[in-house]
Amino acid sequence: MTSETEITVPAAELRAFAAALLEAGGFTAAEAALTAESLILSNLLGYDSHGVMRVPEYISSLKKGMLVSGAGLSVINDTANSLAADGGRGPGQVQMPRFLDLLLEKSKESGVVSGALRDCGHIGRLGEWVDYIARRGRAGFVFANDNGALHFVAPPGGRAGRTSTNPVAFGIPLAGGAAFTLDMSTSAAAMGKIRLAYISGASVEEHLIQDAQGHPATDPAVLFMEPKGSLLPMGGSGGGYKGFGLSMMVDCLVAGLSGGFAPPAPEGAPPTNNVLVNIWNPEKFSGVAHMQKEAEKYLAFVRATPPVDPARPVRVAGDRAQEEKIRREKNGIPLSRGSAVALARQAEKLGIAAPAAFNG
Repeated sequence: MTSETEITVPAAELRAFAAALLEAGGFTAAEAALTAESLILSNLLGYDSHGVMRVPEYISSLKKGMLVSGAGLSVINDTANSLAADGGRGPGQVQMPRFLDLLLEKSKESGVVSGALRDCGHIGRLGEWVDYIARRGRAGFVFANDNGALHFVAPPGGRAGRTSTNPVAFGIPLAGGAAFTLDMSTSAAAMGKIRLAYISGASVEEHLIQDAQGHPATDPAVLFMEPKGSLLPMGGSGGGYKGFGLSMMVDCLVAGLSGGFAPPAPEGAPPTNNVLVNIWNPEKFSGVAHMQKEAEKYLAFVRATPPVDPARPVRVAGDRAQEEKIRREKNGIPLSRGSAVALARQAEKLGIAAPAAFNG
């Protein structure tokens, strides 16, 4: 995917700017700070589709009532090793730590705990939450859907969207509080990546999207203009049957256990996130030290694979993101033309001063 970069902003400045925008847009200071921290982490790791480009979207959702500032976490069902809760449309970056902390507390006594959270604001990058679990010495997975209300992804052979990107993520604890994580959409690409290309006037790679007639496309506009095209499921060039099948399982499990909806949602249902979490405490099995040792041995074994291209050593999930984080912490966070313009417009509306880089 290509997009023109217009400005580069130091992470600390961009974090403070995002928090100021969110607070001026109606969120509490605490919500704004937590949300900005999460968004900037995504930018630092190179996941710009889940970074500060989301700020105008969150502010718009708050004004429309699809997000609620100050919402608490309501418990629906609570047992020794399970929890069902309602997020009350509160900001996802606020509700998820609350929810996970309750489950992690349960995992001190139970070897396996499960939780389902419904009607929560966009929780952002799932990788952040499995990392949250793994860095506390637990293994876990997180699945999420969009309450059956968004239909971006077409089934194999279909011309119209029937589900959303339904991401899944897994986390394994490593020594020293580190984590090995995998975060992926069940679609060929995250919808945020397509939206980022669209607002930046960029094209996307082949085999990611199709137009309304089912023809391959590289112009992201086909997903935002009538008649709308659709995203392809993961493994689209090979039919996408496994990716779409996995997506359907995510919808059924997450909606079925949380009390939210699978597609098609009832008319008027908000496109909030429903979330399913599973956490294992390795100490209740073979011990966390054993899990860490086996994972680290395995990671080293894979990284030591002789590369096809000596200039491109073999990497595992997360390696590229950590390399990008080091670069961006040093050099600043690059913003695409579209993201910079959208943030500048939002700042002007709210009377917030943008960082100096926006005026360069």
